[in-house]
Amino acid sequence: MTNDVKHIKPLTSIRGIAALSVVILHFSYYALPKTGVILSSYSAFFYNSYLWVDFFFILSGFIMTHVYINHFSSGVNLHKYCSYLFSRFARIYPLHIFILILFIGLEIIKIFLPNADPFTEKFNLTALFANIFLLQAFALNCPPLFWCNTYWNEPAWSISVEFIIYFIFPSLLIKLLNNQQKDDLLIYFFSLTLLFLVTLTRGNLDSIIGIPSIARCGLECIIGIITYKLYRKGNYQKYWNNNLLAIVSLLWIFLIMNFNWDDSRLIRSIHDWIVLPGFSLLILSLSVNKNNVMTKFLKSSFIVYLGTISYSIYMVHWFIQEALKVFWFYKFNVTFGSTFNEYQSMISLGIFMVIVLCSASLIHNFIEVPGRNSLKYKFLTKQ
Repeated sequence: MTNDVKHIKPLTSIRGIAALSVVILHFSYYALPKTGVILSSYSAFFYNSYLWVDFFFILSGFIMTHVYINHFSSGVNLHKYCSYLFSRFARIYPLHIFILILFIGLEIIKIFLPNADPFTEKFNLTALFANIFLLQAFALNCPPLFWCNTYWNEPAWSISVEFIIYFIFPSLLIKLLNNQQKDDLLIYFFSLTLLFLVTLTRGNLDSIIGIPSIARCGLECIIGIITYKLYRKGNYQKYWNNNLLAIVSLLWIFLIMNFNWDDSRLIRSIHDWIVLPGFSLLILSLSVNKNNVMTKFLKSSFIVYLGTISYSIYMVHWFIQEALKVFWFYKFNVTFGSTFNEYQSMISLGIFMVIVLCSASLIHNFIEVPGRNSLKYKFLTKQ
């Protein structure tokens, strides 16, 4: 289906940059908090980088519309629906299950390590079952509206909720494609309003489990579909210069993400929510094939490659930092990074990023792509 669809390279590239920002967030504020303290003394950008997942959801709605608009333009039948759903499954599942196997291996290794508790806390067997079947967003061992640990590979929460949305995406797409532009505007702002209510459930937009996380993904997917409709029609270009749109969207995003507004629950909620239209504008501005400075940078081969392996980057980095923490404690009998100074902390971040990029490149080429192609060949060629 993608062979006859124009590849929008800048969107691939920006996905890679967003994935790296999430990696820096997780390492700096979870694996080695000293690094987070250093980064936050200059800017809150990486502290707020969980918001790039919302960018992913909006971008997913946009790109899936770009890919499947012709496939479903004449309606949905069982054959189209099954081939689409299996294609999406083949896109995400082989890499997911591979990383999960790595985590299982790590838990088995813990059996032979002193002072390690394998298959406990969030690495419990109930959570493993949920992860295998992409059900971790439902939180089988706790009520779905409350916070609990169900993730072995924590970033995989997003593919769990996204796979749920895949089931209803064709219906959403057909419904929204038939709407008038004024109705799209109403739906866009209604979706934003509902997202603000979702934000209030936690005091920020970082809902990764239960009904709030599913609503977060679904509503942002709708925003992505409507953004694509605007891109397709191109009417906005009568009123906006594309270069100006790109500058406005970047300033919008960076001004919000560079500040940490934790004064109150309401202010924090507004802070997270107000960045979402900026993501829409950024996607819109990058989608138009213009040879401005930003798109030329994003079309460079290395940056495009980062975007190409972004899914592997996103999925493997949490395992690497978990393995690092386990083996560091075994070797030195102290928590990873607890004895580091500022210089050592920043060097550790750099080394970690290199390891993640090298690992992601190998996994993309030898696991992700072959696994996806193998599943598609075995199923879709028989249809």
